Amino acid sequence: MAVHPRTPAFQNDDARHIADLFDELESAFAQQDAAKFDRRFTDDVVFTAVNGMRLVGWQALHAYHRERLGQHAEGIETWYEIERITFPGPDVAVVFFRQPVAMAQHQRVNVGTWVLVKQDGQWRVSAGQNTGVTAA
Repeated sequence: MAVHPRTPAFQNDDARHIADLFDELESAFAQQDAAKFDRRFTDDVVFTAVNGMRLVGWQALHAYHRERLGQHAEGIETWYEIERITFPGPDVAVVFFRQPVAMAQHQRVNVGTWVLVKQDGQWRVSAGQNTGVTAA
């Protein structure tokens, strides 16, 4: 099943919970709080950052985010625009999104494809790929 924002199907519980997860990420980024940002990633996450760096495991991802949010996030505003969610299984979701990033000097956009899994009733990010694109 594919769920598109701004449609009645997007209002199902799983899609709402996933949207809430992305709202949590936005808030944690704005607070520059790596622990809060990373709390919804699985222990065995595999994540490819926009710079091409592949991070394997929660500890590696958290170290990366601690450094990025602690030293490089000042003056950056970012948010997520979910474009589509697919559910290839009852406890698996693939989320396709855009992530505008605004800085004083310029703007850019990341596009992401993330795989989420439901563990103990909570959606968590299991894998992610972010790619930088020219801002539109």
